[in-house]
Amino acid sequence: MENFTSFVCDLNIVNESYRLAVGTVFENILPFKDGLLKKEKPCLMAGLDYDTPWTRDTAINVWNAMALLSPEVSKNTLLSVLIKENGGIRIGGQYWDAIIWTIGAYHYYKVTLDEEFFDVMFEAIKNSLKYFEDTEFDKEKNLFRGAAVYGDGVAAYPDKYTNENKDPRVWAWQDNHPKERFPVGFGLPMFALSTNCVYYEAYRIFAEICKIANKPYADYEKKADDLKKAINVNFWNEKKGSFDYLAGECDYQEGLGISFLLLFDIADNIKKNKIFENINITPNGIACVYPSFKRYLNYGGFGRHSGTVWPHVQGFFALAALSEGKTQYFENEFFWLTEKAVRDMQFSEIYHPLTGEIYGGLQEETSCYKQFLLWSSARCQTWSATAYLAMIYYGICGLNFTGNKLVIKPFLPHKMNKVVLKNLKFGNKILNLEIFRNKDYPFESEININSSKETINLKLSVKQDF
Repeated sequence: MENFTSFVCDLNIVNESYRLAVGTVFENILPFKDGLLKKEKPCLMAGLDYDTPWTRDTAINVWNAMALLSPEVSKNTLLSVLIKENGGIRIGGQYWDAIIWTIGAYHYYKVTLDEEFFDVMFEAIKNSLKYFEDTEFDKEKNLFRGAAVYGDGVAAYPDKYTNENKDPRVWAWQDNHPKERFPVGFGLPMFALSTNCVYYEAYRIFAEICKIANKPYADYEKKADDLKKAINVNFWNEKKGSFDYLAGECDYQEGLGISFLLLFDIADNIKKNKIFENINITPNGIACVYPSFKRYLNYGGFGRHSGTVWPHVQGFFALAALSEGKTQYFENEFFWLTEKAVRDMQFSEIYHPLTGEIYGGLQEETSCYKQFLLWSSARCQTWSATAYLAMIYYGICGLNFTGNKLVIKPFLPHKMNKVVLKNLKFGNKILNLEIFRNKDYPFESEININSSKETINLKLSVKQDF
């Protein structure tokens, strides 16, 4: 068995939910072969109700936690969603947010320093950026077309993008609307906030990768900078005091888009402050899209992809809020998810924003005789569990992998006074970390990943009084 990372704190409910999260991850590992895998290897499925990885799920799960819990499974799963094409390799999966693989892959590399994987990563990202620039990049707006990250259902979109035959797949829209589809690429004409934020981060990351490889990188830095400017121009809504969801089409609040703006430092400080002044949070966490679309509200519910609470969005928003010093937002999302996991003995896919119950949301369905179908919430969803683990590893424990060092700056929520993290593997090192409240230990630490010391024992303190 690979080195096992353990976590324990002085709140039993958190210890229970941590064990449930880790259990969810490992129960969703199955033999799988696709992409660059020539034979079956252990790979991470999207959840208990799935028998394949998905590109976006893979990237998010590796980024959130899997690179720390199992580098071997992370690598296998990342390779399984790549495709061979025209003598090269690129990222497969649903096209609009496939580039998010870049973030998961680079995080895996920073944690493991896997040089063999580096060359594959370099080629896949370079070819994919070129492919999507040719097919989905709008030179006039300097943005990428395509649906929102994870938003593969029409419940994530305004009425315009629904299909007359009630097909729930947003990518079916262009086949049903040949006159409205964009003539180049796949055809969806929308510009989504989260997706363009991910492309920005992909450019920024690939510039870093090029530097490591001693390859030209200035062009990618410029593309990142230009895209950052375009996001601020096309999505910022001064009247609303926040960023729109779909540029020029929908001024709703997109949970992932807002989170990525903050995490990737796309918005300036003035806009960041306005985001928090105007943020809408449901009684059970930030919604994936807020509010839900009227067609679902009028039917007496919430859209599957709008108005509902998805834990992977909660995780990103919690970490984004913590990065801006908004600790209460982090604590709220963390404990809301903690309580639901222990209550249900699992991490479900989606929750009702008002009741907090497991709830799959309303969405169109071709085979349904009713106007809308109440969908199910998938069981033991992997990215719901890894979102929780990410809040622990990168929020509470304060781990930050920068490429050549690990910076540790912990945070302890209310009622939590001690944390012990053991056997955390990164590179060729093992970290054992203890965190206390108001003790005479350093507040933060930096570890050079290239140093010779293999086992590192640290005691850190958080100076917080509530």
